[in-house]
Amino acid sequence: MGADRSIGSKGSGYEVEAPVHRLNLNLLYPLDAILHASTLTEAGRRVHLSQSAMSHALRRLREHFGDDLVTHAGGEQQLTPLGLALRSEVRRVLREVDGTFNFALSFDPLTSTGTIVVAATESFEQMVLGPVLRRLSTGAPRVRVDMMSLDAKEPQRAIEKGADLLLLPSEAALPGLETLPIIKDQAACMIWDKHPELGGCSDLTEAQYRAARHIVAQGEMTDALPMDEAGAEMLRTRNIYVRTTSQATLPTIVIGSDLVATGSMWLFQQYASVMPLKVVTAPFDRNSSTIVAQWPRHRHAPMVTWFVDEIRACHKPLDRR
Repeated sequence: MGADRSIGSKGSGYEVEAPVHRLNLNLLYPLDAILHASTLTEAGRRVHLSQSAMSHALRRLREHFGDDLVTHAGGEQQLTPLGLALRSEVRRVLREVDGTFNFALSFDPLTSTGTIVVAATESFEQMVLGPVLRRLSTGAPRVRVDMMSLDAKEPQRAIEKGADLLLLPSEAALPGLETLPIIKDQAACMIWDKHPELGGCSDLTEAQYRAARHIVAQGEMTDALPMDEAGAEMLRTRNIYVRTTSQATLPTIVIGSDLVATGSMWLFQQYASVMPLKVVTAPFDRNSSTIVAQWPRHRHAPMVTWFVDEIRACHKPLDRR
């Protein structure tokens, strides 16, 4: 007799689901490690299993799926097509299991513990989370926040890696997630307030922008800001003299120099409010872009809902459009 998912006829008034096979669930963790590690030994380290235990697990998994899952050629481990297809699916299932065992019906920020994983670019992290995180020491002293780098071109990967909350441009927002518009932003330039040529300007002309010496930070995110073709061309052809590894170093390098930084008007205004810097209008299209927060409905629901409420408290929410 073939395996059935339920017992009893349709007219019996009830269905009994077939039991979950505990062995298969136990194998999910070594399976995930095998699909993501470069060797079986490394996979064993990730789940704290010996080489022999991992070999046994892989043998059982191959029997279960009727597929090798991983092969070795030229000393390198390669995934079969099924192994590749299983990578994101297994990771998704493990997140669901983790969410189930960490689920709570209520959340008290003063006494509850937990970790919220937020995926954002460095700029968005500073723009959105700075005011929120400053409140945690007194408002939620036992809550931890882990930051994860976000690729705005592939935000789904952050969800697959376990992010509870995304901060990203509305243009990159994922369908099917809860969404909160937070900040409207546009491109601007930042200079030293005593810039030798531009210090008296409030707007840069195209000629001034093209003639200037520019500084660029990794993760500048100008591609997330609305830009007409003329503005995009100016960005591509600007004279870049300094490249930094961090957005946070821009202010200290710009101060005392003739360099021009291009980026978020909102963030640059925050820098200028506490440092001898000046924000000037860039010669680009002045349409604004919206930064949104997104989160899966089920992910640590009460804690994430509370965290989103903290964002609302620090940033006047924008109308949903």
